[in-house]
Amino acid sequence: MTKPFFHIAVGVLALAATACGPSIDPAAKADIDRRVATLAPGGQTFTAPAIFAPRPMVVGQWTTHKLVNDKGQPSFMTYKIVGEEAGAFWIEVLREDYFGKTVTKMLLFMGDRMNPATMEVRAVKMKDKQGRVSEFTGPMLQLMKSMWQGSVNMLVVAWQGLPQEDADVVAGRFSGCFKARTDASFGPWHSAATSWAHPAVPISGLVRSQGIDHPYTMELVAFGDSGATSELP
Repeated sequence: MTKPFFHIAVGVLALAATACGPSIDPAAKADIDRRVATLAPGGQTFTAPAIFAPRPMVVGQWTTHKLVNDKGQPSFMTYKIVGEEAGAFWIEVLREDYFGKTVTKMLLFMGDRMNPATMEVRAVKMKDKQGRVSEFTGPMLQLMKSMWQGSVNMLVVAWQGLPQEDADVVAGRFSGCFKARTDASFGPWHSAATSWAHPAVPISGLVRSQGIDHPYTMELVAFGDSGATSELP
C-alpha cells in the first residue's frame, strides 16, 4: 500500500535545491553541525497504538526532524501549526540547512485526512534565504495550485491494514509504528521511501523515513503539543 507523507515531498525539494549548487553559508553550516553534535537518543518510550487514526490537529503542535541528504549533509525540518482560520490551519515548514533558512506557511483546509480530494490550499506565504517574503493568493494561488496541492496531498494519513514495527530515533522508542512504502512527487521530482509512523507524533505521525531511490534519511528528534510560533507575519 502506498501512503505518502508531506515530509517526503519536502525532502525531495531539499534534494533538488542542493543539487542546484548554491554556496554553503559558513555560519549556517556551523550552527547545523553544532546542533547535530548535541543530539542524543531520548529515553522516552511510546507504546504500540491501539487505533489507526492520527492525532487531531491543534494550534501549537510542532515536530522537528533531522534529515541527511544524498551528499551526507544534515539539515533540520520543523513543522508547526501556528494558527486557525475559518476551519483551516496555518501550517508552517521551517527548513534549516548548510545554505540558510527558508519558511513556507500554508493555510490548509484538511477536510477528510484520508481523502486528498477534500483538502485545499487557501493561501501561501514564503520567505527565502535572503529574508524576502512572497505571498500567493487569488489568481496567483490558483495558477500554482497544482504545485501546492501536490504537497498537501502528502498529509493524507491512512494506516489501516499496514504492518507494524518498532522504530528507534532521537525522540525515543516508538513501538508498533505503521510501516509503509511512501511515494511522493513535486514537479519533475519523484522519490520512494520506507516510512514509519506513530499516532503519538502530531501533525503527520512521521517517526522515521529511509529513502529507496535516493539515499536520504529522516528521523524525529523532538515534538510537542504546544508552543509553536510563526516565523512569518
